Amino acid sequence: MLFHSAEVMNIQPRSSYGIWIVLFLLLATPFTGISSSLFDEVEAPADFEEFETPELVHARAQTTWTGSVTVTSTYTVSVFDELIISPCTQVEMGSGARIYVEGRLTVEGTVACPVTLTSLAGSDHEGIQFNSSSNNRGSLINNLSIEDSIYGITMYGSNPVIHNLTILNPDRVGIDMFSNSAPHIFDLVINQAGRVLPFQGDWRYGLGLSIGSGSTPIVDGATFTDHLTRAINIWGGSGGVLRNLVMSNVSGSSWAISAGVWVEDSQPLLMNLSVDRSDHGIVVRHIDDGGYTRAVFRDCTVSNSMYRGVYVDKENHSNYTNYETADFTNLTVTGTGGIGAKTANIAYAAVDVNSTGAWFENTLIENSTSTGVRLYYADASTTFRNLTVRDSGDPGEGPHKAGLAITWIFTSAPVFDGLEISGSVGPGIHSYKAEWEANDVYLHNNSEDGMYLDYSSVRITNSTLENNSHSGAHLLDNIDTHLENLTVQYNGFSGNTDDEKAGIYFDRSKTVSHPQLDVVCSSCDVMNSAGSGIFIQDSADLWLNDIFLANNGANFTPLFADNSGLNLGQQGGIIHIDGIDIHTERGTGAGIPAVEIHQAAASIHSLMMHGNHSGIEWDGQNHNNYPSELSNTSFSGTECLQLSNHLDLSGIGNTISAACTGTIQLVNSQVNWSGFTDSGASPTILQLDLNSDLHLHQPVNFDFTQSSPTIASGATIDVAYDINVWVINNNSNGIPSANVGASFSQFESNVQDSTDDLGYRPLPDFIGQRWTNTGGSSFTTVTVSCGYDSVSNSTTV
Repeated sequence: MLFHSAEVMNIQPRSSYGIWIVLFLLLATPFTGISSSLFDEVEAPADFEEFETPELVHARAQTTWTGSVTVTSTYTVSVFDELIISPCTQVEMGSGARIYVEGRLTVEGTVACPVTLTSLAGSDHEGIQFNSSSNNRGSLINNLSIEDSIYGITMYGSNPVIHNLTILNPDRVGIDMFSNSAPHIFDLVINQAGRVLPFQGDWRYGLGLSIGSGSTPIVDGATFTDHLTRAINIWGGSGGVLRNLVMSNVSGSSWAISAGVWVEDSQPLLMNLSVDRSDHGIVVRHIDDGGYTRAVFRDCTVSNSMYRGVYVDKENHSNYTNYETADFTNLTVTGTGGIGAKTANIAYAAVDVNSTGAWFENTLIENSTSTGVRLYYADASTTFRNLTVRDSGDPGEGPHKAGLAITWIFTSAPVFDGLEISGSVGPGIHSYKAEWEANDVYLHNNSEDGMYLDYSSVRITNSTLENNSHSGAHLLDNIDTHLENLTVQYNGFSGNTDDEKAGIYFDRSKTVSHPQLDVVCSSCDVMNSAGSGIFIQDSADLWLNDIFLANNGANFTPLFADNSGLNLGQQGGIIHIDGIDIHTERGTGAGIPAVEIHQAAASIHSLMMHGNHSGIEWDGQNHNNYPSELSNTSFSGTECLQLSNHLDLSGIGNTISAACTGTIQLVNSQVNWSGFTDSGASPTILQLDLNSDLHLHQPVNFDFTQSSPTIASGATIDVAYDINVWVINNNSNGIPSANVGASFSQFESNVQDSTDDLGYRPLPDFIGQRWTNTGGSSFTTVTVSCGYDSVSNSTTV
């Protein structure tokens, strides 16, 4: 019902007929309540439905309000009519009063003289509602202020143009859109949504701008301050373009997640967005698998959130059919859970991706009191490009200590391309039961490890780990892990134990031998660690390829391995090293080897050692008795080589260099080497205890009459050579398939074989002389016989 000043309206005494009309209007006013689930936007409640005006009550074809106007219940602008509200007009709205627009509404406020809709006697009104019949009828609102309403503006399938709209203290929703509404809104201000409530019976209070049911607005310039539940709430397959948005202090709802921006099952574009001091900054949630969610954010800053800066998740966390639900470019998240938040130190994560996918490009996270980024049940639909995390983590909270926490990911691998983490209160990265890939990683100045990989499967390439308080990388119980082109330096200087001081710490990676799922470090340079360059503990099927170790801890072995803890069931395996270059300075080198291996099987190829050290110490005893190999290695150092407890150690191409000033010592070891060369300045002494045997196949430059090996009673050194037999006829042509036999004067059994197509048969590795504690034996003679087509011959050498 509308009252206007007598000077404008010329009110006449009312008839009884008019009184009955008033009573009918009052009885027809809807008072239906609102119901909603906690997270789902539901069908519009009864008081959101389009109001059907009684046939006898309607506005004039064009009505102009000016001065002071009072609306006590409802007012309807009929479908072919227009209501014009002049500048400076103050409209007082009664309790529950609402202006319904089915035709055209024109508000002509100015900056100097806006139009005001306010409450009558302090009771909340219901603002303005645009019904679908008003769509494309050219409604225009300029410089309007709506105060103390339940709803500010509600739209059903309408598209007004709004400039300079201010809504103060709406109880439920400042602007509420349904049914494919598509307004254009410029310079919007909504303050204190849901802050003054007499009661709250459902969650849908304290929303600034709600965009639902397929609506697609254009919003350019909006400020939201001090809301209970959400500044922007987008749901139900909606979209639109929203830019230049500022919101702060969205906090406090006990019915629903409070957030600056909430996007649910929708596809909006939001640009140039700032959220400060909210419970959650931005939340993107996928609920309905009948639709899809794809929120796009550009140039966003989220600061001082209490729980999360950005949260991307899916309601059904057990549904692993993930896809990319959010796309962020140029995102900054600062101060999550910090002193600027409503309550400090209760944050979950600055950026949290849970059971879904997302794209993040150019993301900066700083000063979070919890982990910077947390991934939980994500997969290959998640990608981070150029992610930087600084000064984040929650002390004593497991993975949340880290700048990046990745847990429970086994379906497929999220990807990080360009990742820098520094200043974490724990490790830079904490990965637990997770699969992921990363390229161009820089982890530095973190308070624990550069990265802590626990029972994970990762691929990391082209990365640098430096100046971390503990090890550069700690791999615990890992499988199927590949580190490639890795530079690790200046780590471990706050470590308390030897493993914490190491450059790279392999801890139970893997514990059993398997033809797949290996742990690999290729082209890894480890330098200037506080302790060992590489520290290996209880790890099998570990592959180290093209390794460079230099200037690591002065009192630590550059390469240290101890597999004594692998002693159960099928535990055990071989450490594979193919190409390792060690540079180390140990003063006199006394007692500090370049390589120290305890109770481990290994296959070592191309090991080079430089500087002052004591050489190699290797105890080959291992669970399940795996054989070992040492090949193409140059021995050096003050004690050169100490081997113990090797049941089967083979190798080819090893060399004693001029830098070997000690001995080759075997204790309880069975060693078989081919092409072993002594290039020392003077003959090197070999030392064997009573339980050792050394088999040398075609050694080079060994003269045991000069070097005088120390051989205990029961030990042997065998010197073996090859015999190459060529069977020819009288025309010096090789005879194929001729019978060849060889008998030896000592040590070896007789041999029978046949020649190849050219008449050749090599007979390799037969003992020519045996050395014991009593000296060398006589040289073995061999009689070689051949026969073909009943013709035979023989010779003795």
